[in-house]
Amino acid sequence: MTGAARHRAPMSGCLALAMGMLWNHAASAQPGMPPGAVDLGWGGPVRVNGVRMDVRLFEVRQSPGDLADSLARQPGLDPWLLALPDGVMLSGLRGDRPWLMQLRQSRPGATQGVLAVGLAGKAEGRALPAAWAPPGAKLLLDVRTQDERGWVVQQVYVHDADAVAFSRSLHAGLSAQGWRGGGGGLMAWRQARRVLQLVVVARRQGSGLLAIETEAGE
Repeated sequence: MTGAARHRAPMSGCLALAMGMLWNHAASAQPGMPPGAVDLGWGGPVRVNGVRMDVRLFEVRQSPGDLADSLARQPGLDPWLLALPDGVMLSGLRGDRPWLMQLRQSRPGATQGVLAVGLAGKAEGRALPAAWAPPGAKLLLDVRTQDERGWVVQQVYVHDADAVAFSRSLHAGLSAQGWRGGGGGLMAWRQARRVLQLVVVARRQGSGLLAIETEAGE
């Protein structure tokens, strides 16, 4: 695995957690590295809702499903689980420190994982909604990472309006802030070196939004 790949690897796990947070929350103890896991290291800072996270990559000779099952059975852990197309996401809290673990199959009978654990319960800076966010949009999750290629911000919002009305408000807010693009699905917007990808989903009440913003370095 290259250094660049190792920097970006946790992002898909954060995406899964972000989408899951539109529907659920988790509370539990904190897992450690699975027995027999090979520590692949990590080289980039991560902040979740202003909390610094320690992130480790690992690989273990066990399938994602079997590993997730054994972790879920650990006394006191009781994690929230989200099934992924090629693996499993687990998340929870240790006191007021969040943690998440992403498990994906790397090859038959083997799993590559990401374990992220909060280094402090208190946020170092309050995450704020983006300037383009419509009035009434509530920010649930803010994940920020940076590597040699630039930075990535992932945010999850909820809104009382339905998905159609919320999408309309998003389009107006983005256009007013100088973003260009959009298309029918509001999938991709651009502003200079910044790229913003949006996914709007209907909720039981109102709507939710996953926003991923990247900016390439010089």
